[in-house]
Amino acid sequence: MGGRIENGPHIGRWVAGKIKGVYHEGDTAIGLVKNDKIIAGVLYENWNGRSITAHMGIEGLLTPAYIGAIFDYAYNVCNVEKVILPVGSTNAKSMRLVKNMGFVEEGRIADASPEGDVILYTLKKADCRFLGDRYGQKFSTNTAASA
Repeated sequence: MGGRIENGPHIGRWVAGKIKGVYHEGDTAIGLVKNDKIIAGVLYENWNGRSITAHMGIEGLLTPAYIGAIFDYAYNVCNVEKVILPVGSTNAKSMRLVKNMGFVEEGRIADASPEGDVILYTLKKADCRFLGDRYGQKFSTNTAASA
């Protein structure tokens, strides 16, 4: 099941390609790499001190350490109270995943993507179940982690 957690522009460019978006120099991206192939990535942007926007690309199974790392970064490193995650309204697989992670639909922007609406899912720090012992002890924010 393993893999390694990496960060860097290569992860950001990979995620941007998956979401048909753009990676901006200075954005942070955290990825899960297995057999030298990126299988998941989260690209963070628009940090304002209270919230941060995240974009996900996934092509494989997520590990508990990776899930812990992506939420630890947002809530503990960036110290935000809310993560905002936009998802296209035709992307049923992503909608199901983010709902299973605990995100809730907070807004919808009609006709904001080529395929339809953009749904804004959010998750408050107080509601994030991935910050506890089960996930948090699987990695260290000071060293590269094995997932």
